[in-house]
Amino acid sequence: MGYDDLKVLVRADASVDIGMGHRVRCQALIHAFKALGWQCQFVVQRRYDAFASPEDEFIETESEFWQLAEQVDLVILDHYGYSADDIATLYEHQENLLVLDDMNDRGDFPAKWLLNPLHQTYSKSIKFPLTGSQYALLRPVFLQQNNLAVTPEKLLITLGGTDPLALTLPILKALLTSGFPAKYIQILLGASAKKADRVLSFCEENNIYVEQGLSDVTPLMKQAKMAISAAGGTLFELACLGVPTVFAQVADNQTCSLEQHVPLGWCRSVRFDNVSEEARRHRIEQLIEELNGRWLDLEWQKKARKTAQGLVDGAGAERVAKAIDAYFS
Repeated sequence: MGYDDLKVLVRADASVDIGMGHRVRCQALIHAFKALGWQCQFVVQRRYDAFASPEDEFIETESEFWQLAEQVDLVILDHYGYSADDIATLYEHQENLLVLDDMNDRGDFPAKWLLNPLHQTYSKSIKFPLTGSQYALLRPVFLQQNNLAVTPEKLLITLGGTDPLALTLPILKALLTSGFPAKYIQILLGASAKKADRVLSFCEENNIYVEQGLSDVTPLMKQAKMAISAAGGTLFELACLGVPTVFAQVADNQTCSLEQHVPLGWCRSVRFDNVSEEARRHRIEQLIEELNGRWLDLEWQKKARKTAQGLVDGAGAERVAKAIDAYFS
């Protein structure tokens, strides 16, 4: 069991460009640490205050962050703006450092703990690597899900907290043009989704179910027979609930997770972040073709559901917090 005076600083910025995923998964970790008696504090760069909480600690410079890091027991860093050299500098100020990573593309850097929900190999500069989907950081609500009581029949479309490429509306239009029935579609928009007002108007005109900024997404996910989704942290949430998915890759940092998960057979993917806006139209057609080709394939869906649920159990944040807490105990 943890001690009441142990303190952790969590560094994870969020914006339209960065997305919300870093902050969301760190919130899952904070919940797990608080359950063990830790005091937790987000540290946010001032220019990202629009996506922060009033309780956060705001900084103007990195040296302010380093000073704060020296005064606590643990620092959690989930930040792609940090190079290997930057991480090494932070480590000089606080050796009890947990780095969250997805791509393993920053080269060698030191940290006491490294968390990656994919199977990746790191150097000996990492003392305790925590890798694999058993460490995927999901919100506590995913732990409380039981097997489905009803047969799901909906298509869930969710393009992340910010929908950075504004894909929801063009995908929706292409889906209806392909003849997909509107009554089976549910749209989930992030609170800060791009062009959300246009999506909301279109859904109202076409009698399509839409929600924005839900704090608990599990009821919608449990009704989903399949999903079209961005491939950030939502990938692990959909896997946990066994939802076969066609992923729209909207950022480079989603490459590794898709390279590991698509071959397992429970999902497909189409990439959007590395092509022009013109080429995206063609890729949307590809994505709709993939979806329509799988929608009636119940045998594939059954296998996909079973595979996905076997990968992620929702207890990742708890596992990580307990492993670190045990070190201090």
